[in-house]
Amino acid sequence: MKKTKILFIIWAIIVLILICLLTALGFILENKYEKYRVLEDKLVNSAKEYAHSEILLDEGEVTVTTEELIELEYLDSLEVDDDVCQGYVVITNNGTYEYTPYITCKDYTTRNFSENK
Repeated sequence: MKKTKILFIIWAIIVLILICLLTALGFILENKYEKYRVLEDKLVNSAKEYAHSEILLDEGEVTVTTEELIELEYLDSLEVDDDVCQGYVVITNNGTYEYTPYITCKDYTTRNFSENK
């Protein structure tokens, strides 16, 4: 009985340490990519300004690149820590406007980023 109790305590400690390590790793990774999420938000805000003043989109979608936004002066640059990024925003109108940003940088690429856009 004593061996079972000691074994249970050892396994409980191991599980607790594992949970703490995984939680810490999650926070570290979240903070590492936060600056890129801020960059995506900056891109969305620029695309919103562009869409409200330049285009009137009926049902469907349009893609706006960072080059277009920079050229039309809705965006000054798309860089973080001396890493110049490229990207685009897909603006969709299904009754309401939805803005989906995609960026690619040296150390980060948004999931489902397409080089063909």
